[in-house]
Amino acid sequence: MKPGPLTPMPSVALELGRYVTLRRRKDGTYRVLMEVPVRLRPSGWSAAIPLPINGARTGDLSDLGEVARIRDDAQALYVRLQQARIGGPAPEATGRDFPRLIREWQTSQGFKAKKPRTQQGYAYHASLIFDWSAANGHRPVAGLPRDAIEAFLALYDDRPTTRRHVKIVLKMLLDHAIALGWRTDNPAERIKMAAPESQLTIWEWEDARREAWACAMAGQPSIAAMILTNWEIGQRVTDLRLFRRGGEYDARQGLFRFWQSKTRSYVAVPVSDDLRGLLNTVAPADSLYLFTDAATGKPWAEQRLGHVFAAIRTRSELQLRALRHSCVVQQARAGCTVPEIAAVTGHSPFSVEQILRKYLPRDNQVAWNAQRKRGLIGANREQESDGHPTLESDAQPAATAK
Repeated sequence: MKPGPLTPMPSVALELGRYVTLRRRKDGTYRVLMEVPVRLRPSGWSAAIPLPINGARTGDLSDLGEVARIRDDAQALYVRLQQARIGGPAPEATGRDFPRLIREWQTSQGFKAKKPRTQQGYAYHASLIFDWSAANGHRPVAGLPRDAIEAFLALYDDRPTTRRHVKIVLKMLLDHAIALGWRTDNPAERIKMAAPESQLTIWEWEDARREAWACAMAGQPSIAAMILTNWEIGQRVTDLRLFRRGGEYDARQGLFRFWQSKTRSYVAVPVSDDLRGLLNTVAPADSLYLFTDAATGKPWAEQRLGHVFAAIRTRSELQLRALRHSCVVQQARAGCTVPEIAAVTGHSPFSVEQILRKYLPRDNQVAWNAQRKRGLIGANREQESDGHPTLESDAQPAATAK
């Protein structure tokens, strides 16, 4: 019987293959994975391999064609798993294939020079490439054609951000293969794809104030302070969470001074008196860091910070990482020039312009700012609401505006 949406799923092991598991998505489809227990997993074997390896991957188990491909790929992987277990040479240990290329790349000076977080991201997407290579018998890298890469990337059409990152890592791997003399061209370099649309929501002043209050009421004053700090200075959360009292932050002067981790731009930014007062009270007196996790007494781990904030926030679309873009937009609304904005956030002028092109609303406030700068209206002329909040009622308090 063809399984439908209301049909109970048959036994996974019987119907789809050995070690195949299902992860149900909210839309009723499934993420299908081959997950070999760690005690049975040969060295170099991935913990979770998405199925099917070849062809479209929708997770619709009422599609008999997709179910057949899942079974075929699972069976092929199981055969390779058994071969690896009986002591024969592991497929990844021989030849100029992706397993060897990934190892060579990860031991190169260029890879080791990357920050640990960047290395982790690259390693994850390299593991997806490894799984694809394993499903196709770890063929030599030298013979990899462009159409095979196109077909591989198409597996992630439903996850455009992952697809883009996989393509970036694949390009770097093939560049390394050229450096090793394994091939003379890089077919991934010629594949063009649009950047995925960002889903970031710009924080307004009321958002920052409301979410900070919610965090404080939930017993997380350090997250509240991070929100209001980043509203003013617009830095990467990965950098901000490690800022130190007496290091990046001078409490006596109310001044942040630091080198940005990614751009290596030097930033020196004063903050409002209100924020200075908050920062002087939020961190424990014996803490080296400004923003500490009360559960550990240490700086926030990035993943835990995101999870804790997600459980507290009052608007699910608000993300901490969007505060950086929000700071850029709010400065532009206040009439700051691109160089002035870049001096605060550490962006390049080009990056500031790109952010404003995408996120700056074409609203009344921006138009009134422009007319005042041209001298067409007086500085004291009150903006008409026209059914919308006025500048005076909607603006951030002057003491904390940047």
